[in-house]
Amino acid sequence: MKKIVFVICFLFSAIIGIAQSVSYTYKPLAAEGCQVRYTPSWQEGKPYLIVSVKSDRMKFVANPMILLKTVEDEIIKLEGVPLDVSSSSYGMIYSGIIFPIEEFNATAQFPITDEQINLLDKGIIKVRISMVPMNHERTFKKDKIGKKLFKAFQKSKKIDDNF
Repeated sequence: MKKIVFVICFLFSAIIGIAQSVSYTYKPLAAEGCQVRYTPSWQEGKPYLIVSVKSDRMKFVANPMILLKTVEDEIIKLEGVPLDVSSSSYGMIYSGIIFPIEEFNATAQFPITDEQINLLDKGIIKVRISMVPMNHERTFKKDKIGKKLFKAFQKSKKIDDNF
């Protein structure tokens, strides 16, 4: 029995270690709440940042843009293309009344340069993503995604190079 538990724990930790994305959940108010996932990707030798936003109403604009501010007040500007928007609907029962809830998962792809990837290592303290009906903006007290994204880009580059 102990061996089975050990194997399951090992597999679970290996899966988490393989995951190449950085994410956070931001829910100050229900209308503004969302979950954002950043996934680095190398395609044909070029780096891209894939961003997925799960929210009850936010979607990417036709020409999405991300602004990232480093700890040293440098701005990284990424312009991309929307890839997909999917939605799921479910209901919540409260006092015998069913309230319909719809959730959107919007995905966009942003090309990024090697110089911009190196800036991520300094740390990111502010993010702004252009979306409709409102922009997603998040300020961090200290770096939560910059260094993790930098390491994930380095790891994904090694995987792309070692085909």
